[in-house]
Amino acid sequence: MAEIKSLLDEVIEAEIAYVGSLSPEDEKKSKAIQHLADLHKLRIDEIKAKTDADEKRLRRAMDSKQHRAELTLKERQADGDEAARANEEQFKQHQLNDQVLDRYVKIGVATAELVLPLVFYGVWMKRGLKFEETGTFTSQTFKNLFNRFKPTRKS
Repeated sequence: MAEIKSLLDEVIEAEIAYVGSLSPEDEKKSKAIQHLADLHKLRIDEIKAKTDADEKRLRRAMDSKQHRAELTLKERQADGDEAARANEEQFKQHQLNDQVLDRYVKIGVATAELVLPLVFYGVWMKRGLKFEETGTFTSQTFKNLFNRFKPTRKS
């Protein structure tokens, strides 16, 4: 490319020297001037082609950088989305574990509400009936306890 530019410059310089050596009335001068103008147009076209090529190369480089930046951004967003999904899954699992634990505690409390009064009543009834072996309830304490033994559930 540089060789073409230097050759074209040399030809233009030679043509300018040739036109300068011709007399103003000579018909060859107008043809030489026309030839010089054509060479100059070629030089302008050469400069324009080089500028366009440089511009395209620069544009491709910028597009490539932009494309890499967009890919990097998309990767970061995907990583962020993946991390958010993982956190959400972990949160849901934690909630599920808490719900299961809560359910077991509620079942245990409900069972204790039912079983403990029955055990309590059973123990005191056995002691009271053993104390009252005659078949009549003579002690005032056992009579009062017996009146209160009503296994009902309070809501």
